[in-house]
Amino acid sequence: MSHLQLRENRSRGFTLIGLLISTAIAMIVVSALIASYVAVKDKYNSHKNKTEVETKELLVKNIIYDFVKDVGFACKFGYSSQDYYDSTSDSLDNYFTSNSAIMVGKLPLPSGSSFSEALEESCSGECFQEDTDYIMVKKEESHTEFNAINALDTTLYAKSINDVDVGDYLFLCNRSGINLVKVASINTSSNAIGLASAPQATEYYPGDYIGKYSLEILYIRDTGQKDKDGQDIYSLYVYIKGNSSTGMSYELVRGVEDLQVEYATVSSGNVTWNSISTDTTIGFDIPAIKVSFSVDGKSFSKVVNL
Repeated sequence: MSHLQLRENRSRGFTLIGLLISTAIAMIVVSALIASYVAVKDKYNSHKNKTEVETKELLVKNIIYDFVKDVGFACKFGYSSQDYYDSTSDSLDNYFTSNSAIMVGKLPLPSGSSFSEALEESCSGECFQEDTDYIMVKKEESHTEFNAINALDTTLYAKSINDVDVGDYLFLCNRSGINLVKVASINTSSNAIGLASAPQATEYYPGDYIGKYSLEILYIRDTGQKDKDGQDIYSLYVYIKGNSSTGMSYELVRGVEDLQVEYATVSSGNVTWNSISTDTTIGFDIPAIKVSFSVDGKSFSKVVNL
């Protein structure tokens, strides 16, 4: 074998060994990159899931706060000491004419009530979550005033009828009585509102309050969908009824479950948190409520001072 052939063979051998070494190094590097990618991806997903849970937590807490604080009616005489009358002709539940703007209780509501079937004990399909509580509030969407005397008749005259539609419930308030009435007709040229039934027991005078009424319920409901493990997916919903229709439920935040409400009582300077066992009116003697809930299996709570 010549010196030249030996050099060529050595050159070929060195190239093959180098290639094998390079391939091994490349495989090690790729394996390290894959392991690093998997670790980063897992960390990202963990951070992403944590961020999503925290975002939902804050969103739900803000919803609860706004829901409980934005209640009531701007009647100058208040709305807690007067007699209430259902003059809608719709035979509404007592919830509509109680003298508190906030009520809490356990689901379900009685079958055949004025509310959506999704809240009732006869519900089938996309229903409330069992063993959970609800928060009910009453509030105004807008308000105006009487522009003329109403002596218990079926027509009232308002300073403005903006946003008032046929079927809406109106909250009529003065010093002695509050009537919940239903709009049967409107006349935009005279600001006249025809009522399905006349107010009861009390006359109203110019300057007395007319509010566009809304009853709303915050609760947990089945979305009708399943997660990857085949479990029902629940969400935070709000039910809104402000007229003679059955009302509507709207999904607010997905993945929220187990809404529970407690209310505070104070005795000798000591605060006691009381669980809900029946429908409970939240009056001026109750300083705060605590609302607990879970998001993707993690528990949270929000205290709202009233």
